Amino acid sequence: MKNQYIGDIGDYGKYGLLRYLSSQGIKIGVNWYLTPNDERTDGLHTGYLNMPEMKDYDPELFMKMKELAPIAREEKTVQMVEESGLFSGFIFYHEKLNTDDKFFNEREAERERWHQNALRQLEGAKLVFVDPDNGLVRKMRTSRKGSHKYISREEIKDYFEAGKDVVYYHHRSRKNDEGWMQDKTIMKDLAGVRLLAVSAHRWGNRAYIFVVHEKNYEFYRNIIEEFLKTRWGERMPGKRMPFFTIEDVQ
Repeated sequence: MKNQYIGDIGDYGKYGLLRYLSSQGIKIGVNWYLTPNDERTDGLHTGYLNMPEMKDYDPELFMKMKELAPIAREEKTVQMVEESGLFSGFIFYHEKLNTDDKFFNEREAERERWHQNALRQLEGAKLVFVDPDNGLVRKMRTSRKGSHKYISREEIKDYFEAGKDVVYYHHRSRKNDEGWMQDKTIMKDLAGVRLLAVSAHRWGNRAYIFVVHEKNYEFYRNIIEEFLKTRWGERMPGKRMPFFTIEDVQ
């Protein structure tokens, strides 16, 4: 996550999903995996705010996005989202992750310090949402430059083994179906795990992969199915896909 993304269509869908999960009594912790802004144009997909029908998904959230999106990108902060009043009861961790500004031999230690702080901050959550810029990779050396844009398998495992269910953002990019299936199943060998993928189909290929304990699988499956009975799961006129769809991952 970067501060510059605030108000983007990706934010709208992501917050809509999290707000629904919270409304079902789930204590949610959010690790933004906050990274420094850059000069890319990511985060500029805000045209949806000029489409009146988009308000129907979550009117309160829509109006807040309409307020935050026009703020200059260098002035936006995730704390604005945290303090917006839309996420009552959430726990947030917003320490910035930027190991690229460290020497090579310092990066792993800095990443581990940051990660341990996050584990402590989010200890009270039942479900932890993690929001890396690009998603999960099977093998990742945290000493490598650019690794702060990804989450590692080991970091998800730490949350899971601490008793948390986890949902992480993953960008499909241009992978073929085989590559995408491999991406979705990276965590399948964890003991007692079940996986679900919730995909967002507006202005990009975004996915939210649920890594849940087997005993909690039906609980989350049922909640997501109810979520898809709301506007978020309806196919709008002229659209091939609804905003969100779900699939089991074997």
